[in-house]
Amino acid sequence: MATTLTLTTAITSTSIVDIESVGEEKRDITTLLNYWKRLENRSISVDFSTPGAQERLDELSNLNEAHTVLIHDVRGDESKYTLERNGFQYVHHHVKELEDCSNEEQVREVLLPATEELVKQITGATKIVTFAHRIRCFATDERQFAASQAPAHDVHSDFTSSGAMEHLKDIIQDQAEFNRLLDGRILAINVWRPLKQIRKDPLAVCDWRSVDSETDLVANRMIFSHGWKELAKANFNPKHMWYYLGGQMPNEPLLFKQFDSKAKDGMNLPHTAFVDLKYIECNPRESIEIKMYAFLSS
Repeated sequence: MATTLTLTTAITSTSIVDIESVGEEKRDITTLLNYWKRLENRSISVDFSTPGAQERLDELSNLNEAHTVLIHDVRGDESKYTLERNGFQYVHHHVKELEDCSNEEQVREVLLPATEELVKQITGATKIVTFAHRIRCFATDERQFAASQAPAHDVHSDFTSSGAMEHLKDIIQDQAEFNRLLDGRILAINVWRPLKQIRKDPLAVCDWRSVDSETDLVANRMIFSHGWKELAKANFNPKHMWYYLGGQMPNEPLLFKQFDSKAKDGMNLPHTAFVDLKYIECNPRESIEIKMYAFLSS
């Protein structure tokens, strides 16, 4: 039986319950995913503060290679997958006051606080710092056809463990506060929510238990005049186990880890959008992704 937990804040009412099947046909999908070619060098950098950065990017783009994978539909089995064990979790989370996620003011005033409260409830965090959100809403805003807003069709993690900590230093600039937070557990979490039911370009996540971080992930450091950022690209491994939620609805957000300071190898979960040929002619995907740090007491 589903359980219900009511969350309340000063500005919104939300609820989170265990997901149950909504009548959507369960459908595993065989498709192509874009990995990086396997190299001896496990760390690659691009220095944007020097000439030649574009040539280096063009060179790295040639490392892409497609592999056929099976992506399993978790519909009806959502409760089997958790942030703690697998690195991802689907929940049922309804925000009553939310009418238009493409409205920036409503996102900031309603959705962000509600999502932060959701993550607190799921993780037990005592402090949340949201550092980014991105709306992918091509169907309603032609200005957002920029490549940076397109679904990312390459297997990647937003952070390496080093990259997550370096980014946190940029956000928490008070050294005493930063040191205090280091005493506890630090998570970097993405919350990915459809704005309308997802058909085209659904998001797939790779079960962390099937990832060998030492041999599967390649650190990709981007160096700037003011500092650096580091994400991870992934090499193909036939042991990878991929999952998605078929027909995912706006009240079925996906939470997945991009860093866990207490987890083995950092839990920088690979993920990617993928092509479902059945729905390739559907309208462009509309979704919002919210990125945050969650801090747990030691």
